[in-house]
Amino acid sequence: MAKVALLYPPITDPTSGYHSLSYIDSYARAQGHPAADLIDVNIEAFHHSYSPAGLAWLDQELAGPHEYLDHGGYRLDKDLVSAHLLRIGEPDPERVRAAVATLQDPVRFYDYNQYQDAVEGIVGWMNTLSTTGFPGQFREGFHLEAPPPIGIGSVRALTSHTLLERLSRPYQSYYENVLLPRLTRGGYDIIGINITYQWQLPFALWLAHLVRTAMPDVFVVAGGTEVSDVWKNAAERDMVFRVFNDIDAIVVGEGETAYVELLEALDAGRLPVTHPNIRLHPKYGAIRPLPMLHYEKLATVPTPDFSRLPWDQYLSPERFVYYSPSRGCYWNKCTFCDYGLNTDGPTSPWRQDTVDTMIRDVTELSKFAKFIYFSVDVLAPATILRFAEQVVDRGIDLRWGAEIRLEKYWSAERCALLKRSGCTAISVGFESANQRILDLIDKGTKPAQVKQTIAAMTGAGIGVQMMGFTGFPTETREEALDSINFLVDNRDLWTFGGLGDFVLTPGAIVAKQPDRFGISNLRRPTGGDVAPVLLYDEPITEAVHDEIIEAKKQLNQGHYDRPWLGSVDTPHSFFYHDRFGTGVRRHLDEESALKPADEDRAFVLNGEFIPEPDPAVLGRYCELYGVPRQALPAGRLTFRRTDGRIFLLPPATRLFLKLFAEPSTLADARARAWILASSDTGKTWQTLVNLRLIRRDADPASEEGRHRRELRVVPDEGPAAGVGVHRDHLEQDDQVVAAG
Repeated sequence: MAKVALLYPPITDPTSGYHSLSYIDSYARAQGHPAADLIDVNIEAFHHSYSPAGLAWLDQELAGPHEYLDHGGYRLDKDLVSAHLLRIGEPDPERVRAAVATLQDPVRFYDYNQYQDAVEGIVGWMNTLSTTGFPGQFREGFHLEAPPPIGIGSVRALTSHTLLERLSRPYQSYYENVLLPRLTRGGYDIIGINITYQWQLPFALWLAHLVRTAMPDVFVVAGGTEVSDVWKNAAERDMVFRVFNDIDAIVVGEGETAYVELLEALDAGRLPVTHPNIRLHPKYGAIRPLPMLHYEKLATVPTPDFSRLPWDQYLSPERFVYYSPSRGCYWNKCTFCDYGLNTDGPTSPWRQDTVDTMIRDVTELSKFAKFIYFSVDVLAPATILRFAEQVVDRGIDLRWGAEIRLEKYWSAERCALLKRSGCTAISVGFESANQRILDLIDKGTKPAQVKQTIAAMTGAGIGVQMMGFTGFPTETREEALDSINFLVDNRDLWTFGGLGDFVLTPGAIVAKQPDRFGISNLRRPTGGDVAPVLLYDEPITEAVHDEIIEAKKQLNQGHYDRPWLGSVDTPHSFFYHDRFGTGVRRHLDEESALKPADEDRAFVLNGEFIPEPDPAVLGRYCELYGVPRQALPAGRLTFRRTDGRIFLLPPATRLFLKLFAEPSTLADARARAWILASSDTGKTWQTLVNLRLIRRDADPASEEGRHRRELRVVPDEGPAAGVGVHRDHLEQDDQVVAAG
């Protein structure tokens, strides 16, 4: 029987294993096929980057010349490259090792100061690693900031080996020394690559090319949401296998039975031509009419086995698994939605497992992982309630969460039952707090009902993540402010979340009926051959866009993008909700603030001043990271925090930060800044701590101290420690400009 390796490529969440490979492997095993080897390339490549072999390669790379501008006929903007380089400091492998240890430690992980230190260390490391590819390509660690041609879905870019090789270069040492030798030794007949997210696509394409070059006879197949999106969004059908040229077949849509068909066909020495979800490369000449897509019968899907993923490598202290007891959406009406490949509606057909099956599955899964997130579009309310009743009756010990619709169904009593069953946090798409916009969306909800439901959830102790957006076509300034004000006024009823920006996807009802929604001139981005979004003209929202973006900044509660502490469908946020409940945001704010006990706690500098950047470069940086140019006062100093974030500081700040070039208590620093009154220095210390320009130093004798080496960078100039500091200091937070 065929020997298979299933790969999960960079770059994506390193905090837990994704469920797709485990699902199709478990299904195939239930049909009598041998287990595949599951290789999480994303997490393995990260750990290799700071291994002795990875460090030797990185030192060699950093010592050599770099050409960032010209690649395969593309020329990147010089100021763009220079702007990204502003975020990048010296590599610190000791700190990234300490960061990994913290994130995997069940005690230190929940100390938010240590947690932030760890995240900053890893983000800073990934910033440095990006200089071997494209500077700045790893935004906030594990989110791709692709060169523009790749970001818009240009087929020319996605088929440029020069461009793909450069983007993937941070992982070259891992590919050459670990992965490819492992695959070639393995004697595999099939290599499968799962591509879930858009930012995995270019890495997966280069990985497929390396596999094809090293193993020309192996059958390479790719599947996953992003593969389906390329198929769905390609401007011309022949573009699909121009993008996937190194791949023998792709799976469009759901993959369990398609994967088994592939295994059975290759075992029998024939091509897999009978399953409607399998598309063969044109080189095989296996042309056939395209039938309707096949959607799986959930009753045939076994309990997924997650045990074969590398759980000791993920950057979390606990196991966290994704479970999918439903597919599609029972509402299936929202006019903005474009998910799945069903041509009759916005999403794929609604299917849901029975409660008995769900209980069977979570009973088994809870033996392996205490934390289970229902990775679904939505679950039916009555099903959730019956599930919760049985969990309580059977005494199953788990913590779970899901995305739900904001139905009136959720009374205080029912929410209390959910909490007793282990429901920790939920995510809700409220979309808008303006009734006209909700009606245009066909959401079927009312703002008062939304408030009632989230109040019941919060009252039961369940964390609520609020998801919505502004900029829906014809939305006025006042209507957008309704959503912002709703979240502000009800801040005690939700933990994380906020408002994004509306984007138009090709399959949405809005795109299919543009006149109904007041939009015109629908078009792809220039060069966007497989672009998942459309551009359009709509003067009402365009006129107020900048003002609304500025107004939404008051909702920004998170310090990091996913996969860090952000969305509740990722492990870290879920763990923090479990530990600190609905007061998690308040807890984080309190942990970040200066405390009386900190007076005698040592603090140390958390970054470095950098030479004054070229104004054009700094301006470009602010465009990239959403900072208005008017927020750049003249004469400010540029400070780079260890995670790469840039701050523009008053000149005297250098004198304050100089006091913490080596670990110093606030009491000692206050004594050395002798000319300042205590009330003034209190405000200064609070600002420095809040912005993490200085950070709490580890006690060398503590558990924390044994696991990390502090990053201590002395400011490049300034008066010697101990001199008086004049009164041009930080008195208020708004004197500091955070430039990204």
